Amino acid sequence: MNSKWLGVFGLLTIASLSSCSSSNSNNDILDKSQLYAYRSTSEFAPVLKNCALAEVIVDTCTLETLPFIAQANPDFTRSDILDRLLVTHDWMGQRFEALLNDAPDKMIPLFGSLTAITIGSTVRPSFYWAGTGSIQLDPEGLWLSVEEKANVSAEEDYRSGFGDGLQFWFFETLRDGNQPAVTFYRLDDDSERPYEDIKIPMYRLLYHELAHAIDYLPAESIPSLDASLNPAEALTVNGSYFLSPQLSQEIPLNSEVLYELGQVSFRGNEATDDQKSYESEFLGAEMASDGGARYYAYSTIREDFATLFAVSMMKYDFDLDTYTAFVNKPADLNNYYCDELLVGWGQKNRLADTLVEARARWVLERVLGQSTQVDDFFSNNAKQFAMMDAGVDWCTNRDAGLLADAAPSTRSKTVLTQEQKESVMRQLEFERRVRIH
Repeated sequence: MNSKWLGVFGLLTIASLSSCSSSNSNNDILDKSQLYAYRSTSEFAPVLKNCALAEVIVDTCTLETLPFIAQANPDFTRSDILDRLLVTHDWMGQRFEALLNDAPDKMIPLFGSLTAITIGSTVRPSFYWAGTGSIQLDPEGLWLSVEEKANVSAEEDYRSGFGDGLQFWFFETLRDGNQPAVTFYRLDDDSERPYEDIKIPMYRLLYHELAHAIDYLPAESIPSLDASLNPAEALTVNGSYFLSPQLSQEIPLNSEVLYELGQVSFRGNEATDDQKSYESEFLGAEMASDGGARYYAYSTIREDFATLFAVSMMKYDFDLDTYTAFVNKPADLNNYYCDELLVGWGQKNRLADTLVEARARWVLERVLGQSTQVDDFFSNNAKQFAMMDAGVDWCTNRDAGLLADAAPSTRSKTVLTQEQKESVMRQLEFERRVRIH
């Protein structure tokens, strides 16, 4: 595998990842300088903020000051995880604590490869950084009430305009049988949501970010860490344990077309004239002959590893299927109907595709270990997938199980009220933008 798939160990600078100014004027938006330890009694409370928010490698703490969670206590508990939490508002910590208490037991050991967790008003997007060995989480996925929503920046993800010159969109959604597994809620209205509606998207996000941490620090490498070094130095010394480079060597992704295009869609490169001419059918053929779980896998090998793990765990833990598709862009990007979003290629539960399954099994066995449960999962639960109908719109493909007896005109322009259309548009925008974790 070409080294370009590796990305940069230092990754993006913290400033480029997290510098967001609030567009929620007069609301209680607190910047990162106002973060504090969720548990003031934690033994790490005095150093947590300084260590977790370092922006350059030379300013990071050594592992003697802030060790990885499993390094400090191999038998750590949920309580130990909460001792590493920084927040800008109490409710963010309380919500994270509730999610942690309800999380699948197999998720908890994955936190051992972190030094800290940060949740703050202006974090967008969520990310892991090997420089500090920590994750930062966007609270957009945590609020329940209007009052809590007012504490979350409405600033758009800096990546949202990447790839605007391309002629296709990539859609993705999670389904529970025939039903949507995730409901979209807006930040800029008076809507509220029940706790149950945040669990699936937050667990998917956590599995993705925790996969990054495990990629750099698998459990077997923790005992050999040099505590006199900072996280980046210690991880580099143990670099032979890194998982994503091993995956890329043993079962690589091979589509140069999708890789180069991924640098446009996810890393902000300028699109070439050839790339601007690519259509959804052509890109679907590239995906069909390769083993990426999602288009986002073609950003870096780190994202390839994390997307494989997150997609697998949403099926493993919750029996949810991931639907993915390349569709053509509508003529009017601000005023379109779902019947204009024609699928060039798509799959329901791509995880069960033979090319993806082999790579997903590799990832799960490295993270969770080899077991009869993993064997059973890939022998049974993951073995259901279907191709979408090319030339048929995304919504019809997505909702086929619900609409088997419905005529296509049920989603025509004439039967949608303005309120219904706006609701459909919001959901479609959500399904389009969820391609980025």
